[in-house]
Amino acid sequence: MKVIASAVFVSAMLLACVGSASATSYLQASSTEEQLASDTKPKVVTMNSTDASKNIKQEKGVVRFNETGAFFVMAAAQVGGKGKGLVRMWMRLNGKDIDNSNTEQMIFDPSFTAVLVCQGVAEVKRGDRIEVVFSGSDPGIGLVVKKPTGEPVVPSVIFSGWRID
Repeated sequence: MKVIASAVFVSAMLLACVGSASATSYLQASSTEEQLASDTKPKVVTMNSTDASKNIKQEKGVVRFNETGAFFVMAAAQVGGKGKGLVRMWMRLNGKDIDNSNTEQMIFDPSFTAVLVCQGVAEVKRGDRIEVVFSGSDPGIGLVVKKPTGEPVVPSVIFSGWRID
């Protein structure tokens, strides 16, 4: 119960901080497309929906910033697949892997899914681009979509970012 209370407190504090300021830039984007590894090479995560944006644009997963500043960015992916193995996800800034941004989740069998979250704070300049990248240790695992009856789709990825300075 302590962990849940702490998580709720942190979430409430984050919402209070964000809610008290007027965001000059933000982006919420997602994908309803399954993105599975065909080999072990890294792949850029694509997004086919821009759900909300102001001064940040995304096209096929390439996020471009229209102003300079410090930004909080986060990608949350539903991972699983047709087999088992390790899924990793990290971010790149202007084509270069961001240090210490990699995350990983083991997929134990095809019925197993989990949410893998990669987040950070980045100082960006106008025109900079961020991409989310994933890899799978085996073909057939990666980012999956779920379509529960009578409920919203569980996208393969949800990306959020906003200016914090």
